Amino acid sequence: GTWCGFGCAGAEAQMAREKEIYIGLSERWRNFAKPTIAAVQGKCIAGGLMLVWPCDLIVAAEDAAFLDNTVSMGVCGAEFFNHPWELGVRKAKELLFTSDWWSAQEALRLGMVNHVVANAELAAFTLSLAERIARQPLFALKLTKEAINTAQDAQGRVAAMQTSFAMHQLCHSHNMQVHGQLIDPSSAAAAFVSRGQS
Repeated sequence: GTWCGFGCAGAEAQMAREKEIYIGLSERWRNFAKPTIAAVQGKCIAGGLMLVWPCDLIVAAEDAAFLDNTVSMGVCGAEFFNHPWELGVRKAKELLFTSDWWSAQEALRLGMVNHVVANAELAAFTLSLAERIARQPLFALKLTKEAINTAQDAQGRVAAMQTSFAMHQLCHSHNMQVHGQLIDPSSAAAAFVSRGQS
């Protein structure tokens, strides 16, 4: 359950909500016993990354493009802060600092996606990959997934995720105190969101 529901006073309500519906769900999807595959086409922005990064494999269509523009909104990266493991430390810094897009091919080069395929082939390719995996012994698959996730967590992922989440919440609190809203209204990203174009 949540700490106090989502109606608490001060920063607690926002933190409880995001702890449950953002980082909480993303972590549960990541640790789900069976292998999962994300098939991505079009634009995948901030919260979209929290849907695909928990998956074990990612197949991207050629038109897929990725963005985390949360820093430009005055907050510390998306709540599921897997950026250093998905992109590498240097590229994570660059893409967060600049709020720039990266393409499917760049994601492949960085190791964030497993395959890039033509848009028309995305569904069939992903299903074929899933069928190949489904032919493996399920218990061995489950334990292999757990072993790889444990290796990643031993690198400090869980502690880094928790620290980043706390910093993200501090940014929200700061913005509420300074601007009266969760995001910094002076940024281009904030203007984009307020116009309903997110």
